[in-house]
Amino acid sequence: MFGTIKSGMATSMFEIAVVSNNVANSGTTAFRKSNTSFSDLYSGGSADSVARLSKGVGSIVDGTKQSTEQGGLLTRDGVLNLALIGKGMFVSAAPAGETAASETLTFTRDGEFSLDKDGVLRTSTNDFVMGFDGAGGEALQTLKVPVSQTEGGAQLTALEIGTDGKLLATYGSEPAVVLGQIAISAFPNETALRQKGMNRFQATDGAGQVVLGVGGQDGFGMIQSGTLETSNVDLTIELTDMIRAQQQFSGSSRILQTYSDMIEKLTR
Repeated sequence: MFGTIKSGMATSMFEIAVVSNNVANSGTTAFRKSNTSFSDLYSGGSADSVARLSKGVGSIVDGTKQSTEQGGLLTRDGVLNLALIGKGMFVSAAPAGETAASETLTFTRDGEFSLDKDGVLRTSTNDFVMGFDGAGGEALQTLKVPVSQTEGGAQLTALEIGTDGKLLATYGSEPAVVLGQIAISAFPNETALRQKGMNRFQATDGAGQVVLGVGGQDGFGMIQSGTLETSNVDLTIELTDMIRAQQQFSGSSRILQTYSDMIEKLTR
């Protein structure tokens, strides 16, 4: 009996913790909320046992899954502020030195990018934004926006990013040139990605093999410049879930008190 009550209190506390984290990150760019699932526990029995005689022995946390629901769109000045509309995630890699990118890829929906002192495109966590050469190449590479075409040449006067992720740079009065193309990733089971914190995710066996592409391709969303994706947290739903979990915990604690009183009376 005590174990059953304890399991109910533990699962409700776990759900409160998950909901609290969702609420705390409701203002975080492109944050994906977590949903908790539970399973019931039953005592052992044979295949011939009567179902109506089976007794539950509590509940257990089955796991948490990331919600892949699209967040809202927020206008944000700056061509390097990007939002993904539809399926997919940006591809990034942690630095392995000052100019080299690690071979371990991470994935994010946070498109708040910037250029470092060398003109290399970076994420908000200072990881490298990965992409392609923009001319049909399939090898991932870092993306760089030089301030001039050549040493002492025309200076960068404009930068645009298309819905397909191509970086179009204009130098002086010359026609725009393609400097590269931002890569987008997709997974068969995106909810199984492992959270790394700071809006970054890692691939797992459960997520399946990563598929790389670009904006607008079949199965991939489009990129919108000058916009950021907000979190997909609905505060009304989260607060309702928190109240329900608190009531569950309160109910379990009252049952525990009753159980304790019964034991005390029996042992007098």
